[in-house]
Amino acid sequence: MQVGTERQAGSELHAWRQFLARSTLWLGVLLLGSAAVCWVAANWQDMTKMQRFAGAEGLLAICALAAAWAGLRLRDRPGVRRSIPGALLALAGILLGALLALLGQTYQTGADTWELFAWWALLLLPWALAAGSQAVWLLWALVLNLAAALWLGERVFSWMMIFGGPGVPSLFMAALNLLLLLGWELAARRWRASTVFGPRILAAIAISVLVLALMFGDFILRGLGTYNGIAWVAATLGLGFYYQRGRRDLVILAMLAAGVICVSLRVVGEWLWRLEPGVWAALPLAALLMAEAVLAARWLRGLGDEASPVALPADAEPAGASAGNAVDPADSGAPVAQLAPAGVPRAEPPWYVQCLLGLSAWLATLLLLVFVAFSGFITSEGGALVAGLVLCAAGVAVLRSDAGPFWRQCGTAMAFAGQILIIFGLSSSTSFASASFFVLLMAAVVYALGPDAILRFLSGLLIALAGAALIWRGLSPDLMQDDLMDAWMRFDATRATFLWLPIGVIGAWATAVIITVSHRVGARRGHALQPLAWAFLLSVQGMVWLASGISATQLPAIWQLTPHTTILIVAGALLPAAAALAVLWPRRHVLTGGVTWGVPIGLLLLSLFWLPSPGVAFALAWLLLGFGLNQSRIMVFGVASLLAYLGVYYYQLELPLLQKALWLGGAALLLFVLRAAVWLVPRLMRTQPPAKPRVMPPVSSALRWRTLAILGGLALVLVVANGGIWQREKLLASGKVVILELAPVDPRSLMQGDYMALNFAAGREVTRLRLGGGNAAEQESVMGYEPDGYVLLAPDARGVAQPLRIQPEVHPHAEGEVPLRYRVRDNGVRIVTNAYFFPEGQAERYQVAKYGELRVAENGEALLVRMLGANLEPL
Repeated sequence: MQVGTERQAGSELHAWRQFLARSTLWLGVLLLGSAAVCWVAANWQDMTKMQRFAGAEGLLAICALAAAWAGLRLRDRPGVRRSIPGALLALAGILLGALLALLGQTYQTGADTWELFAWWALLLLPWALAAGSQAVWLLWALVLNLAAALWLGERVFSWMMIFGGPGVPSLFMAALNLLLLLGWELAARRWRASTVFGPRILAAIAISVLVLALMFGDFILRGLGTYNGIAWVAATLGLGFYYQRGRRDLVILAMLAAGVICVSLRVVGEWLWRLEPGVWAALPLAALLMAEAVLAARWLRGLGDEASPVALPADAEPAGASAGNAVDPADSGAPVAQLAPAGVPRAEPPWYVQCLLGLSAWLATLLLLVFVAFSGFITSEGGALVAGLVLCAAGVAVLRSDAGPFWRQCGTAMAFAGQILIIFGLSSSTSFASASFFVLLMAAVVYALGPDAILRFLSGLLIALAGAALIWRGLSPDLMQDDLMDAWMRFDATRATFLWLPIGVIGAWATAVIITVSHRVGARRGHALQPLAWAFLLSVQGMVWLASGISATQLPAIWQLTPHTTILIVAGALLPAAAALAVLWPRRHVLTGGVTWGVPIGLLLLSLFWLPSPGVAFALAWLLLGFGLNQSRIMVFGVASLLAYLGVYYYQLELPLLQKALWLGGAALLLFVLRAAVWLVPRLMRTQPPAKPRVMPPVSSALRWRTLAILGGLALVLVVANGGIWQREKLLASGKVVILELAPVDPRSLMQGDYMALNFAAGREVTRLRLGGGNAAEQESVMGYEPDGYVLLAPDARGVAQPLRIQPEVHPHAEGEVPLRYRVRDNGVRIVTNAYFFPEGQAERYQVAKYGELRVAENGEALLVRMLGANLEPL
């Protein structure tokens, strides 16, 4: 379904209720799913393994059954409540992955990681078919891509040995995503599936893997580069024709244009390198880059001007709207009115064109800097400072003139390259604060004088960097022994809590103020502030990845150390409530008191849960500001930043995983309560007219099949999971006890989070035998593609198993010999598993491990049961 620029309209109050209902539901789903993943990873030993399995399977079954019930019960309800089954199935899909991870964690078989994701994708498929939800299908596509990438990654050395390079994996990944894209487009034509995000994400993956293979692999006219080049040309022409003539999607066309620019840069660059022009080759490359970007931007804008807005019928599941502008109807049959004024053509190009021009400006700047660095024109930091000032002045002068698009791109690249040179010239300054202030002032002047959105965005990034440096200087002057880049790269918990988090909070509040002010000051000034707002948004997102949250119980201790840090941390948790109040208060005359005051109060309650996870608070603030100020791109950024932060948050080790699970789970439960309040409060306060009595329509055959698919998928998941549990418990009860010695491992890399990297000594002996009896200590590679096999073991006087020989099959073997399967992975031999998972916080206990105890079945399959010390004592 092609998405238009106009939105359906109804009451603004109804639009806010729709937004709150959807956001609380989906945010609760994401946080509860993340809590389940953290709970599984914590490996909590206060619960038995059967209790953990029962809890995971029970919660998954509740979600699936609730989705089936909701689909039947709400079949006559249009609008936002139709998304409830999809949200519940998305949560069930995340819990399915957690259940499979729990199975691999409890029974440490050492199965290939790709197998977990492959089973996840297979078991999730019935629910994806039943849900018909873009979110569930995207989850399925992501899991399938991870399974394929991990499978290819474990065999990448074999691919390189056989085919002479990594081109085949890129072809495979591109073909997979193109097939998924074809299926999505067919579903869009047949069943009106949403095309807002899915096709663009799949196209981005397919295009990027082909382009990267050409950029960093073989030359396009030699070896595997020929096949990758043909595939890239075919994909570019095919996708370009369809998305220009079939279903016009300018975002995908912009991706294709970016791919053409990158590949042409590689082809022309290699050709110039063969001519040996030296460093001067950077200048024609930069010119080619900017010319192609200008032509692509002109082409995309022309296609955009050709597209005429088409009035769309009322959607059964309309998109959210914004305060005071276009909003959704309360019913799919309600009359549609356009409250927002008709769109007026703007001087600024669309966002995808700006991204394309920004990419070219960034790459052209790098080429200019390469030329300046290696040409010999600048030999000192003072010379860099002077050259930077000259380039800045020249670039701004070009932008303020009546120059054409190509020269404007040149001016942008010159002005930004000049700012980088100025920063380099100030790198040896004795006063860090003065240098940072000068960079801030310089970037602000260029921002004010340079009338170009791309240059303003790049200068805004420098403003954010210089501002962070000044705040860093004010908060922690004792940490000024290192420069900013060294402190950034050498991450530790102290800086995460007392430095990066306060800087991120200040930046987030500044971003919120800039976004709000740009909406209030009028169109012209607002457009001038938009690049700064986006620069701050991206900078804050990068900063919060470094920041470490704290729990409410730690606030008194931090207050004793640094009261100002405590105030800033609390301010970060209160940012969503402040953002809600900022957008709701001006609209209080058209909203009810329940919305105007209930939303900030609910966010105040939730602020307690945002303390350990500040990135969630920031993302929620962007969602509220984007919706309330009618800026959909900020809303999309809020969703993307939330997903990215939850992935990074899992790996932040400052807060225990179990505490993360409790805080995220508590926030999810409170969000579900608020979701119920969104439905209940208007009815109790009678601010919403009572619903007209409806006659429940009969259950259609499609709905019946969807319900059966949900229930059948649940039964399949439970059968597979419990069947695996039964098989592994049987192996633990009847398998032979085998003890293997651990090979020496660097103790600094032995402990990684909550698992211990393993390398059994038997694996080195198997490598030696595979190489024909050579010295395994000197040759760790197994070289080439060889199938898996079996190593025959026999116990020594201490009962430690020693390798005797290897063979391709489990038989034959003598009475006292135990066959054990080994696998060739990552150009090495893996015995059972390469990691041992232990409960969180018990790393020191397993640092003295010398042996591993296995249970081996008759067919050579084995489970790692526990670790043993030097005297074979259990740890």
